[in-house]
Amino acid sequence: MDKEQELKRSEEAKKILEHSIFKEANEKLRIELMNELVNSPIRDTEAREKLYLMIKMHESVLNQLKSIMETGKLLKK
Repeated sequence: MDKEQELKRSEEAKKILEHSIFKEANEKLRIELMNELVNSPIRDTEAREKLYLMIKMHESVLNQLKSIMETGKLLKK
């Protein structure tokens, strides 16, 4: 991928991360998952593991977008 494409991807990732609806959806999802995890029965190991994986996947998606955005910032320097 050339520099211009990387810069364009970086700007698109930034727009997504900074968009109010995306921020709202992420915050609601994070709270919902954490509430479900905290309120799940201790004996329900399978459900707790699934919730943990969902939280980690959510973080991973956000980190990928942040990484794309940061790559563009580095290219600008």
